[in-house]
Amino acid sequence: MNLIRLLSYMTGRLPLILLVIWTVKVPASGQATTHDRVHQIPGESVSPQLEGKVLQLLFDGVADLYWQTDGMTNYYFITDLNGRLFTLSVPLKEGKDEKWSGRQGIISVMKIIMHDAPGLQERIESCKPVKHELTALMHDYHVSITGSEEGIDYELPPPALIPDIGFFAGYNADFLKAGSTGDLNGMKLDPAFYPTAGISVRAFLPRISRNLLITIDLSAGKRYVYGYYSSNDNTQPDTDIYKELHLHNYLVMSDLLLRYNFGSGNIKPFASGGICTRTVVSDKSRIETDTYFHNLAIFSETDDYITDEKTSLGVMLSLGLSFDISSKISLSTAINYSELVVSPAFWKYRSAGIAIGANF
Repeated sequence: MNLIRLLSYMTGRLPLILLVIWTVKVPASGQATTHDRVHQIPGESVSPQLEGKVLQLLFDGVADLYWQTDGMTNYYFITDLNGRLFTLSVPLKEGKDEKWSGRQGIISVMKIIMHDAPGLQERIESCKPVKHELTALMHDYHVSITGSEEGIDYELPPPALIPDIGFFAGYNADFLKAGSTGDLNGMKLDPAFYPTAGISVRAFLPRISRNLLITIDLSAGKRYVYGYYSSNDNTQPDTDIYKELHLHNYLVMSDLLLRYNFGSGNIKPFASGGICTRTVVSDKSRIETDTYFHNLAIFSETDDYITDEKTSLGVMLSLGLSFDISSKISLSTAINYSELVVSPAFWKYRSAGIAIGANF
């Protein structure tokens, strides 16, 4: 009975209880609050011009960066070393477009704010007016002015991943050595040279480093390998056997690489490494055999050959250069080397190549 009375008492006063809870959660003027890892502050604590606004704090250092949106336009508010307030308005549909007419105006304002950091002027030109890039620029400005990261009270974490996609074409050379068992035993294999083409999906990892990214490459190519074998049949005097291998394979190649860019300019060298696979998806190969019976006859036959190689696994290393043509497009060229360590058909399987690509 006492429990029933208590529930009845609380239910009758539920509106009052909710009002008290809501009142406690409302921040006092000038105080910052954190909601789902987002730091919000009242606009009047930044400037009287922003009274009535609720701003998200993006960066707090020698200069501060705030953000607000009305659903159609992003507004960035920056207070510089002298306490001056600058406002950048970026339409949601046009902010990432390099042809947007207001982009040059934003670049000019940022150069005024950061006039005392001449080393950042080129960086400002390529910076996109989006949260994580402006925050990163404010971070670099703070370091340029103070010489360290000390004094940064808050910095909005960047996205965990920043993906993009690209296309590439290349030319590979495979160096193969036949295994000691099977139909290829004893054969000498010529290097195979063949073109490849594919797509590349990569994702920057800015929370670890702005120069670190992971790439997944998927490509295809047609490989032709020529091999030959000759021997004397000791069991039959004056008998010679000659074999020719014609290996026609369509390959699907996949690479999972961790890459690091050196430097922050438009031209950046990089190094990458990871695992790679080579899979035979179509096999139209044959072995031609000629048997010579000295001074008597020649016997020839052709047999289809299905390679034992289905999927080979290995490691890859790559060195290259990337060129940022714009904030959206980058070109890259790389030299790669692979060592396939799991291949049932070949005792040694090495590959080298060159690739040229573009990412968007």
